[in-house]
Amino acid sequence: MPHTRTRLLLVATTLVSGILAGTIADRVIVGGPAWHELGVEAWVQYSRHADLGTGLAAYSIEGVGAALLMIASAVSNRLDRNGWRGAAIPLLVGVAFSAIGLVLTVKAAPIMLGLEKPLPADAQERAFNEFFFWGLYLRGAADAGSFLAAVWALASLGDRDA
Repeated sequence: MPHTRTRLLLVATTLVSGILAGTIADRVIVGGPAWHELGVEAWVQYSRHADLGTGLAAYSIEGVGAALLMIASAVSNRLDRNGWRGAAIPLLVGVAFSAIGLVLTVKAAPIMLGLEKPLPADAQERAFNEFFFWGLYLRGAADAGSFLAAVWALASLGDRDA
């Protein structure tokens, strides 16, 4: 049976990565169409108050925290004497998706941070399109993959207990 530490880390990983994936899914499915209707200027103003306000800390903690928890879960499972090998593959997949999500954040974050200063309309439009592509669509897919891998790993631990 896996060590309690691994199980608790994996539960925390699933929770935090689920919140992250859910947040991005909401922004893509619900917020994205609304922002396209309201226009780029409204999105820029909102982003300055939300993403560059409290979101700066909250989203950073979510993204980095989910990745660190995924890595800690994989390491803990590997170090367990009775670690469940069936969880190794989903954990490695989760670590890979988490790393991809962080790399895509390195691309997306400067786009968002660039909204802090006044921009001409064409630069705002470019930032809008690029942030949705890099920050929400691609990074969102990676974060969703990481969450699904965490669920898969957690289910793998449960399979062994049966």
